Amino acid sequence: MRAFPRNFSRRIPFYPGCLVHQRMPEYEAATRAVLRPLGIELKIVQQAVCCGSPVVESFTADWVYLAAYNLALVERIGYEAVVTVCGGCTNTLTRAARALQDPAMRAEANRRLAPLGLSVTGRVDVIHLVRLLVEREDEVRARIVRPLPFSVALTNPCQVFRPGDVMGFDDPVRPQSVRRLVEMTGVEVVEYGGEDECCGATLYLADQALSLAAGRRKLEAVQEADVLLHGCGNCQLLLRRFQRLIIHDEVRLRKRALLLPQLIGLAMGLPEAELGLREGAWQ
Repeated sequence: MRAFPRNFSRRIPFYPGCLVHQRMPEYEAATRAVLRPLGIELKIVQQAVCCGSPVVESFTADWVYLAAYNLALVERIGYEAVVTVCGGCTNTLTRAARALQDPAMRAEANRRLAPLGLSVTGRVDVIHLVRLLVEREDEVRARIVRPLPFSVALTNPCQVFRPGDVMGFDDPVRPQSVRRLVEMTGVEVVEYGGEDECCGATLYLADQALSLAAGRRKLEAVQEADVLLHGCGNCQLLLRRFQRLIIHDEVRLRKRALLLPQLIGLAMGLPEAELGLREGAWQ
């Protein structure tokens, strides 16, 4: 996988995905806030649609053409890289770009895109926020001004790293990128054995009981930590937004949760409001 170019234009395309764009604006706000001091300004990919994961992909092999459409939009504005924050979007768009290396697949995609005035080569590099920050680890570290005095239990965004032969970033079984970024903030990382397990969020579409059971297993395992830390909107959706459905009235299982850019932003000393957080809640 190509390293994200350091001499790219200050503005870079951003594909937030449906979940973040419609239900989790704080994730986008925190991402923009953290990247701004690094000289990176995100530019929304206009007219983008669902990446195809997980619903479309569950029913038809044509999901690849939906993903190809989004990649074509990036190419149309003259870029060969796009930033993402959703694990599902990252995985789907990356696999689509790889599939488009096949001449027959690319020809069919371009046949379908032609009426829209679009074409695709499959050269777009899909860069999840974790990878982008790790490749600028020294720059991030230099901006940490406020070590954070609490402990976190992290969940690695599985779709960002797996399958390893496609994603090509970090160890797909035991990735260390998120932990390296988290440790820069000064927090204590609580190990609980489930860091690399799926949170269960996407299961919710097919089996709600199984999904909530997976979430409960996670919450029961992280009791020693003060805060849950997520690098994917799906994890945040299940373990934070749906937490009440998991724990019901069991107050002992209740946990606060932060998204990765919110944690880093706090350590950078950025205003809580810019990170989509309630002011004074993390002082």
